Amino acid sequence: MNNVLVKELNQRIKRRLFFIVRLVESSFTKGFTLIELLVVIAIIGMLSSVVLGSLNSARDKARVARAVSDLKQIQNALVLYQDANNAYPCFDHTWDDTRETAWALPYLKWPTHPWGNQYHWEHGTAGFVFSVSLNAPGAANAAAIDRAMDNNNLATGNIRGDGNRLEFGGMDQTVPLVDCHI
Repeated sequence: MNNVLVKELNQRIKRRLFFIVRLVESSFTKGFTLIELLVVIAIIGMLSSVVLGSLNSARDKARVARAVSDLKQIQNALVLYQDANNAYPCFDHTWDDTRETAWALPYLKWPTHPWGNQYHWEHGTAGFVFSVSLNAPGAANAAAIDRAMDNNNLATGNIRGDGNRLEFGGMDQTVPLVDCHI
């Protein structure tokens, strides 16, 4: 009987010691240390910078895609205008889109390009008789537009220029020029 009591007493002591040890351990591990918090914050910061970089890249690609779409829509509107009037519309020498909006209205709503400036219907620039100009798209965006629509060479083809000014001459250049500047 003595052995049974000793064994039972030992088991009770072990259980209580185990409970006390767990209680002491849990009191030390209830919170995070400052170093652990700093490491987590640093990891979150690095991940957010990668995500934001990806978002900027996606935003630039979307703007280029919109500019390509705008230029194709303007090109189609010019074809329709020329077919209806046997000439292209008159030009103005300002970057105000009032004139373009007026002639384009039956065919499309004259767009503002994705970098916040206006498209401009022009003639006699970059070796084209007729062209649509984009002001300040940036060199990388100009190259991306050229890659999407032309021959990937900003010095030749239907897209010419640089990051400061880009000319799209994708319309019929053999239509006689009716010089009616306003």
